[in-house]
Amino acid sequence: MKILKIFLILSSLYLFLNADDDHKKYKHSYKNLDFLHLNPTQMEKIKTILIDFKKEYKTFYEYKENQEDLLEDLMEDKNFDEKQYLKIISDIKIKAAILEVERLKKIHAILDEKQREEFAEYLEEWEIE
Repeated sequence: MKILKIFLILSSLYLFLNADDDHKKYKHSYKNLDFLHLNPTQMEKIKTILIDFKKEYKTFYEYKENQEDLLEDLMEDKNFDEKQYLKIISDIKIKAAILEVERLKKIHAILDEKQREEFAEYLEEWEIE
């Protein structure tokens, strides 16, 4: 019983001491745009863009969900149709990429050179999944 207690204490201590290491591996997710130091006009334009795209994202995610249901059906079939599976996955990724490019193009037009450099550092956070 003493060995178990010692083991639990040591493992807890190890986890506690190493809990801080992850901040070095991953960039912080900036969903707000404070780091860009936008002026009020820029902020309003970007807010409008994001609101407009919210509707398109909703449509895209509904489409993606339906396509994923089709993928599940393909997996459940007796014979696997790899061409159909590949087509569905490709369509999802292409639609996501097109939507992402449209949004980023509009945001890019609003930002100045310094803001674009800052935004580029967190570009991964704006990818559609």
